[in-house]
This record gives sequence, structure tokens and C-alpha cells, in this order.
Amino acid sequence: MHDLQKDLLSVYPIEIRTYANVEIENIPKFLKQIDKITSLKEDSIIQLLDADNICGTKHIRQGISQAIKAFNEKQNFAKDRGLEICVRTSAQKQISQALKMLGIKSRGNITAVYINTTSQQVEKTEETLTDRKDNLLESYDEDKIIEIYELGSNENIVDQINEKIALLALKN
Repeated sequence: MHDLQKDLLSVYPIEIRTYANVEIENIPKFLKQIDKITSLKEDSIIQLLDADNICGTKHIRQGISQAIKAFNEKQNFAKDRGLEICVRTSAQKQISQALKMLGIKSRGNITAVYINTTSQQVEKTEETLTDRKDNLLESYDEDKIIEIYELGSNENIVDQINEKIALLALKN
């Protein structure tokens, strides 16, 4: 069987890293720094997401692959590819809703998606995001995820979210 997600994710080198207990004094200023780091290499993406509202690698990989697919097919909701990853991973069409769910907060755990980046870009980002704990992505609060994504509680929640992400393009 052909694995579309694997094909989409193999186009660029992708790294997913999670950082614990990040404190950001000024979010707009911090995001400008990240934009500056991203601009060091053309066609690279550094997207930061609230790790507490993502239920594992399978979930984030679905969001990334659907964002890549959306851009390839000119079906994207956001003009920015990083923001499209946020939109798709949140299973929301509205950018404001996606940011409410997955936008970074002044305190909390952050997942960084690095696509087509250099080691220098990752190092510069990690000057601020220091406490790397990738296993945090897999330890999520099921009840919170069920509530945020409006899921039925009796099924596999990762599969439910991934289905919502896949069906996002079909929503009116």
C-alpha cells in the first residue's frame, strides 16, 4: 500500500523537537527572532506550537503532511507554510481558532517543527528553547485533548484527530 504521508514528509528533512517549561517575556518580539532565524535559509520553516495540545508524533506528522499537501495543491488556508501546519494540526479552518488552540503561550511546553533547516538555525532557536524533552509530546492529557478537539471519548483520540485533519479540506 502506498503511504502518501511518508511521501509528503520525505520531500524535506523534518525534525520535531519539544521543549519543557519555556518562559517567553514578549511573544511578538520572540516570534520576530524566530522569523529572523527562519529567513537565514530560503525555503525553511520553523513553526512553534503549544505542545500541551498535541497528542503525539502521529498527530503532528498528520498536520505537517496535510499542510504540505495543501500547499502543493494550492488548497492552503494560510499564506505562510508554518501557519498552515498550525491550522492543519489544529483541525481548524480559522487561523484565529488554530492559534488559540496551538499558538505558543508566555509559559508552557513548546513543540518546534523544523523543516529544511540548517543545524545553525536549530542551534540559534535552541539558544532560547533550552530544556529539550521530546517525550513530552507523547504524554498528553486525554480529557483536555478530547475537550479541545471536540472528540468522542470512546475511540482512539489520535485516529479521531487525524481523521478531522484529513477531512478539513472537505469542510465548507
